[in-house]
Amino acid sequence: MILNIGINEVSAVDDRKSHAGNISKLISNNRYAIAEVYANALYQAPRWVESLEKAKGHWDAFLAEEFVAYADYLSKYFDGQGDAFKQLLIGEKIKSLYDVSLNEESKVKQANLVFDSEIAAFEKLLRPQLNEEQWDIFYKELLEIHHVLVGKPKHKQRILFVGDCLFLDIVPFIVGPLLEAGIFIQPEYLTSKNPHELRDDLRACSSEKYDLVFFSPFTYEFSLPLNELTSWRKSLISKQYISEIAQKAWNEADDTIKLIADLFDCPIHVHSASFIIRDDSYIKRFIKNKLTSRNRNIAKKELFKRLGECIDKINQETFRHVFVFDETDCIKPVGEQYAGAYFYTSNLHHPAVLGRIFAQAYLDIIFTNVHLFKKKLVISDLDNTLWHGVIGEGAVTHHHDRQLILKQLKNKGVVLAINSKNDPVNVHWQNATLSESDFVFSAISWAPKVQAMKTIEHEFNLKMKSFVFIDDRKDELELMSQTYPEILCLDANDPKTWHRIRLWHDLLEDDLEMDRTLMYKQREERKAYIKEDVTSEEDRVAMFASLGLRLNIKRPEVAELKRVAELINRTNQFNLQVTRTSVKEVTEWYQSSDYIILTGQTADRFGDMGVTCIAIARYINHDLNIIAFVLSCRVFGYRFEHSVMNHIKRLAAENGANRIVGNYIASAQNAPCKNFLAECGFQQEGDNWVYDLNIHPEQDAAWLSVTFNN
Repeated sequence: MILNIGINEVSAVDDRKSHAGNISKLISNNRYAIAEVYANALYQAPRWVESLEKAKGHWDAFLAEEFVAYADYLSKYFDGQGDAFKQLLIGEKIKSLYDVSLNEESKVKQANLVFDSEIAAFEKLLRPQLNEEQWDIFYKELLEIHHVLVGKPKHKQRILFVGDCLFLDIVPFIVGPLLEAGIFIQPEYLTSKNPHELRDDLRACSSEKYDLVFFSPFTYEFSLPLNELTSWRKSLISKQYISEIAQKAWNEADDTIKLIADLFDCPIHVHSASFIIRDDSYIKRFIKNKLTSRNRNIAKKELFKRLGECIDKINQETFRHVFVFDETDCIKPVGEQYAGAYFYTSNLHHPAVLGRIFAQAYLDIIFTNVHLFKKKLVISDLDNTLWHGVIGEGAVTHHHDRQLILKQLKNKGVVLAINSKNDPVNVHWQNATLSESDFVFSAISWAPKVQAMKTIEHEFNLKMKSFVFIDDRKDELELMSQTYPEILCLDANDPKTWHRIRLWHDLLEDDLEMDRTLMYKQREERKAYIKEDVTSEEDRVAMFASLGLRLNIKRPEVAELKRVAELINRTNQFNLQVTRTSVKEVTEWYQSSDYIILTGQTADRFGDMGVTCIAIARYINHDLNIIAFVLSCRVFGYRFEHSVMNHIKRLAAENGANRIVGNYIASAQNAPCKNFLAECGFQQEGDNWVYDLNIHPEQDAAWLSVTFNN
């Protein structure tokens, strides 16, 4: 019985291959007719109509340039030459349907009309020449592609690509997989090879908000001085001349990298140089690679060193937001000979293998930026996740690599917890990289993991969208995902999981302000210390006084401005005006004498709580206008915010202001600060709350020790 099933399965696979092969031949024999199907279907897309009408005078040439590639990609995919050709077709379809003037509903409607037109034409052209099984295979593949195009992604990433046509090789390989992962990218390209023109283009984009920026200063022919290094005719030039070429190219790139870092505070990935030589011919690539290897390697090392030094300096002077995209590291697994091959060539289409290699790294970067970058808590299973085996049933083998990356992630400020079906008596950390003290919470029992997750949410007072759950069992991951869809669930057995967690770690800035694991443990000590049954004001004052609560108010240093922007953007409950900002905007405020920026750093007998309050105000005529005031929920109830407002009142009076003007903008979450301005003595005047500086500020809470730094 088992043998028969196996034979049947093999037979079914062979049949499908045979059918797919026949489909491929039919497509190949009807290349121009199929190209015409794709072209005519775009009469359903208004932006194409004029181009299609103009092309009627040279129709065959138009099809050859624009649409024959569609047929060839489809043929090669059915011929078993790989998913790359399906991804390339999806990429072309997305480009053809792209129309910024349409809203989401109209885009889907247009895509459906185009698809219906294609299917109707294919039914007339191909269906009579295919049997039912072959048509079913063909139709289902087209339908699967269409579902990718009309899916409703949960996430959108606006990405700026700066460089040569390299990005046109990468994007077709990422749009489909990203859409399947619920991520839609809106790509924008800056491609001028004139450095001065390119920088003007960048400045023109500076008011736009991007989620990611990729810059490729040396790839392909983007840097004109470097073209000599890939020419076999220049293989005998001197090392000094090579260095001069590299220096000239670097001078152009250096200014542009610094400008991009100054204009945009989203993550920026700058390509190193790999000098991949592309050619249709394997023999030609081999000869060119051999003859130019010395020149390219000398320049690669010099440019990589300068790029690393430049990025380190930028990040030290601002904040960690610029990263090296190491092209050579991406290429190592396959080698430069294979990386320089083309998947396909025509006048308009020439996707290279290099693009697909880089695309995988781009997928990881974009996935990490969307799904991991802002997570706060990693909750891990134990058996067959952090170690191999079941700890209650004998010896286990520790996954030291997995444990190490989690420990390093914890050192960057991400908090760790355990959610495991196990007997807590059996769990130990002997010979492990992690230890019990690395986790702030352990839910180890035989209770359902979804039940334990609710307990973890309550303990941390965090939203589940901040959670990452790692488990080796697909049924547990599926149940968790269905019960709490906002939790990111990752498969411990998938190598991409740990690669992306490593990337997440590498992209995070060192959390130098505080140890968040220690912070949560101190919070538990604080909760245990505070008595909830205190009823009299006298006892409450005495209890708070015994906590040793301290507040230091100061103007932040330049290096702290990223934290200022982060706290404002992450605070919902006590965010007076629901303010959202950027590091760039905060830096501009910081550099202006019209603005006051204050941070409140808090501590008590249990330890440092870090910066928990931010206040920003602007002098306009004789008024001081509050434009941002936020307080972390972990210090609610201690009246730190009142002391910060008292300091603002004193500064305003010292600087000759007559009034302080504030405003409360209600949101679904910021009710905790609804009465704050009234409590601070502000009077409502229309939509604003106004404080008359002729009134002396209230005293700070008796239990607080408040200090100030200029």
